[in-house]
Amino acid sequence: MGYDYLVIQVFMKRKVIKKVGLKIGMGKESDIYICSTEDEDRPNVIIKFARLGRTSFRTVKTNRDYLKKGQGASSWLYMSRLASLKEYAFMVALHERGFPTPVPIDSNRHGICMSLVQAYPMTQVAVIPHPKQVY
Repeated sequence: MGYDYLVIQVFMKRKVIKKVGLKIGMGKESDIYICSTEDEDRPNVIIKFARLGRTSFRTVKTNRDYLKKGQGASSWLYMSRLASLKEYAFMVALHERGFPTPVPIDSNRHGICMSLVQAYPMTQVAVIPHPKQVY
């Protein structure tokens, strides 16, 4: 919680967010919160906190390339930070090339701020009219 607070403070000082709202998502790798802004064109954004230390995701050090070969074990906070920075960099690169991603707004420590996308979780989608196109 303290590390989350540091991310929130930075985003507030940078005027990226105004208030933190409800948790709208939780997965094995992250927690997602909706936040309000002072921007009339974009009144709500998302903050995604990387959470690589969860018990359901303990094999991250062997499955991901966040650490270089022979670097050894690092703290889960550091691993979460690396994962977040890498995801933000990929999101920026994809968005700049016209891929349909959320708009990357800012990144700090293990948190990413991005635009809110109006969509449904895939678990709520019963029928996909063109599955090959989606794939």
